[in-house]
Amino acid sequence: MKTIAINSIKGGTGKSTLSVLFVKALIGAGYKCLVIDADASNNSLSFYLDDSVGLDITQGRTIFDLFLGAKVQDCIIRIQDNLNLIRGDVRLNEFRSTDSLKRLKRALQGLGYDFCIIDTSPTYDNIIGNVLTASDVLLVPVQQDIFSYQALKYQFEKLADLELDDLDIHVIFNQFEKPLNDNQETYRNQITNMFLKNEVFRPFINSNHISRSSVYRKYINKRNYRLSSKAETQNGYEEVKNLIQSILGISIKEAI
Repeated sequence: MKTIAINSIKGGTGKSTLSVLFVKALIGAGYKCLVIDADASNNSLSFYLDDSVGLDITQGRTIFDLFLGAKVQDCIIRIQDNLNLIRGDVRLNEFRSTDSLKRLKRALQGLGYDFCIIDTSPTYDNIIGNVLTASDVLLVPVQQDIFSYQALKYQFEKLADLELDDLDIHVIFNQFEKPLNDNQETYRNQITNMFLKNEVFRPFINSNHISRSSVYRKYINKRNYRLSSKAETQNGYEEVKNLIQSILGISIKEAI
C-alpha cells in the first residue's frame, strides 16, 4: 500500500479538492483506496457521506479511536466496493502534542489497500507529524500568492526537522491561472517565479498543475460526473491524468 498525504500549512489551497480528485481518479481506475480525514477542525471529506451511508456512522469509531489504538477495520466506513473512509473527529486535537510520531504508521501497517489518501488540516503539529511519518508521498497544493509562498518556506523548514529522507514530495500549483500575457512584471508572473527560483523547494515543484475550472467543481459535487477526453472535460481529464502519472507512475487511459 502506498500512503499519500495532502498537506499545506496555509488554508484555502485546495487540499480537500486535490484529495477528492486523486481518490475519484484512482477508484475509477479500479484501485482499492482507504481515505482518512485527519483534519481535527473540519470533516473535510464529508463529500463521501450521503444518504446511502446513513447517519448511524456518527456513532462509529473515527481517527480519534485509531490514535487510541483501535484497529483500522473497526474504524472504517464502507463507501463503495473499492473505497473505505475513516472520518475526522474534533477530539483528535488531544493528540496535537503527543510525544509519539509513529502512532498512525503502526496502525496502517499491513493493510490490503492499493492506496491510502490522508487529508489534513492547514497547520503543523504532531498530528501532521504522524501523518507525514506514515506517508510515502506528500502532495503540497499551493496558489499563486505571497501567503502560499511564505507558508511553503515554513513548511519545508519543518519537513527538514523531521528528516524524512524517503518522503516523495510534490508541490502542486492548484487552482492555477495562466498569466494573461508573458510580461514578467505582472503580479502573477512575479509570484510564480518566486516559487520557481527558490533553491530549497524548486526541485519539488511538479511540472503539472490543476487549473481553476468549474469542471472540477462539477466533478467533485456530482457523483456520476466523469472526466474524459471528450467535450468540456478534456482539459481537466488531461491535467488529472498527467499529474497522477507524474507522481504515481500510473497510466489512466479511460474516463475517470
